[in-house]
Amino acid sequence: MKVECSFSLLLRLAFWLGVVAIFIGAVLGSATGSAPANPVKTAVATHGEEVR
Repeated sequence: MKVECSFSLLLRLAFWLGVVAIFIGAVLGSATGSAPANPVKTAVATHGEEVR
C-alpha cells in the first residue's frame, strides 16, 4: 500500500483542523459558569498593613 502525501492534502488537512479548532473554541468560549466561585485575593499589602 502506497501512501502519498501531497501539498493539497496537507492544505485540506490544515483547513479542517482549523475549522475544528475554531468550533471547539467557540463552544468552550460560550460556556457559562466557568468562572471560579471565590475570587482570588491579592497578597500585596498596603504600607503598614499586616500580611497574613
